[in-house]
Amino acid sequence: MNGTITDRLRSSRRVHFDSMTLIYLIERHPSHGPIVRDAFTLVDAGRCAGLSSFVTLLEVLVKPFRDGRADLAQKYRDLLIGSRGFSLFPLDRRIAEDGAGIRARYGFRTPDAIQLATAVRHGADAFLTNDAKLKGFDQLEVLVLDDFSPPEPVSSMEADA
Repeated sequence: MNGTITDRLRSSRRVHFDSMTLIYLIERHPSHGPIVRDAFTLVDAGRCAGLSSFVTLLEVLVKPFRDGRADLAQKYRDLLIGSRGFSLFPLDRRIAEDGAGIRARYGFRTPDAIQLATAVRHGADAFLTNDAKLKGFDQLEVLVLDDFSPPEPVSSMEADA
């Protein structure tokens, strides 16, 4: 384990969130959710900017739409579109071409190549994911959730202080 995500992102100015990380956050994954929450708290506090691709919106809305969960779909929209300090970027010609180059060089799947191209194009210092295969990408720092310890729970005595 590499300590906490907060420690690793302390010097980051812009952090790209991969789709799965936001699913873990919204759906409160027991071990990964708190790690992403801590990273997103830095964005919410203005300590760094958060970003992702509109591909993320497509990916996170599939299951809520399939399950008829308009409430969950709205939570994703609120997070991705309504969060202070967080931006979604469209797939444009430059990102498509950059993504094609990433696919050709690294062999990543198309959605991953789009996400990475978006991160690079929009100046991300770090890319937060839980896909260890993406660690091979050398154009920015790829942080994999499994490499981090979940934050320590706050005891009830600390919370009361």
